[in-house]
Amino acid sequence: MTFTVDFSTRDFSAPILTGLNLVPLQLKWSVNGGPECAQLQLTGGGDQLIEACRLLRCPVMICDITGTPVWWGYVEEVIVYLDGAQIKVSLEPLFNKVSLRYSFISPNAVLSDLLTTTVAENGASQAEYGIKEITLQRFGVDDDFALNLRDTFLSAAAWPGSALSQNLTGKHARVILKCAGWFKTLAWQHYQNLEGFYANAGSGPGVFNFAQSSAYRYPSQVFTPGASGALKYAYFQLRGVGNPSRNLNAQLRDAGGSLLATSEAVSGSTLSGLSYRWEKFIFSSPYTLAGGTTYMIGVTGNTTDAVRYFAIRSDENQSYLNGYAKYWTGSTWLYLPSVTNPGGAPDLIFRAVCISDTGSQILSIANAGDQFFTRITAPSSNVLTCPHRDNGEDCLKEIQSLMTLGTSNHRRILARVTPERQLEFYEQPDPETPSVYMDGRGQFWTFQGTPLKAYFPPVGQFARYSGSGRIILPFDKARIPACFIEGASYNPQTGRLRIQSKL
Repeated sequence: MTFTVDFSTRDFSAPILTGLNLVPLQLKWSVNGGPECAQLQLTGGGDQLIEACRLLRCPVMICDITGTPVWWGYVEEVIVYLDGAQIKVSLEPLFNKVSLRYSFISPNAVLSDLLTTTVAENGASQAEYGIKEITLQRFGVDDDFALNLRDTFLSAAAWPGSALSQNLTGKHARVILKCAGWFKTLAWQHYQNLEGFYANAGSGPGVFNFAQSSAYRYPSQVFTPGASGALKYAYFQLRGVGNPSRNLNAQLRDAGGSLLATSEAVSGSTLSGLSYRWEKFIFSSPYTLAGGTTYMIGVTGNTTDAVRYFAIRSDENQSYLNGYAKYWTGSTWLYLPSVTNPGGAPDLIFRAVCISDTGSQILSIANAGDQFFTRITAPSSNVLTCPHRDNGEDCLKEIQSLMTLGTSNHRRILARVTPERQLEFYEQPDPETPSVYMDGRGQFWTFQGTPLKAYFPPVGQFARYSGSGRIILPFDKARIPACFIEGASYNPQTGRLRIQSKL
């Protein structure tokens, strides 16, 4: 089979003519993004071969004899083999957005908190190749060391370097291009979302007794979410005083104290009378919080009892920077009292957890990491989780972790990139209705009986074996269930296709 290979400039504005002979050596596809990787061989004159180094990060499109796209992506690595020498340039060590996470040893030999420098960037490199981000880590260094290391690393890594080595004599001159699919570029940037989880673990001392009289009720934390989200859970550190048995509820209020939502009840009899424990409250109908709006989240003991009441942990160090705690006296809201900081405004030790559809989260993360896609779409999964992310992971890893959760139909979420660089997330097909069949010679056929070309493998589809008269459907579905095709590799030189599947 004859294929054509076309390159264009990094900004997609114009074609690049190499003047070299191009031969695809291997093409691979995956359910994670469609085109995964490819290898191409270029042959020609020595000077022209060296010029191939300029193809780094250039878009590449491989088409069959009819002009139909078969594989597409970008050049990730160029290896030039000359007589006795080898030159290699690669995007792998290139980073043009750098920060450093570090800690240092204080004079009393105590390891400090982890700190992160500001980001240092090379805008010219980013404009040429795209943004590639890295966060370095070092321990036992000071501030000046961290900043200098960050800047020195950026200076060395912002532009492609070359690696030289000896080549075995007698080998013919050639260039090997290693290409990657566009989906991989989602790993070039880190993802952080500090919304959806609002918490104060608190290290400061503090306790507030409530529900012993009508003058000490509804201890609540004031907070302001930066983005909209559906409040599902609230946690507080509580204990019982005098073995109270009546129920507790978490309550969400507006900034003025008006009640908005009440959680399911938690029995006071389950609280420890000796120690504080995290107690979880569930809002069975999640309440949508509006970004930028101030709320109060707190606890009520419903009725009062001077002997059997409750205690909630507070933080008199005022560790939560975006709010403070109040309680209801029966006529007004006051700051919680503070023993160690009289006149201060303590916080509660609390957690408020919001949830959102994982499909919308995938879309948000993909948009955050997008540099080359012309369009991104994702389905609603009807699976709800907390959108908060602060793991230092890249966009691709965060997306893939959500894709494995699947949809409410308990099917995975898959991804493909079209030749037009449109990124599409979609639900795994129904295994009960496979779309292709494989005969005894390894040839794939559509349900309508049309043979599939080997370089158009049915990746992301379910397939059944049809090469035996002993398999009679639908009776053999349990004995030989449909096979899901995770990926495929095609060798254009031999025309051989290898599929990848897993049990």
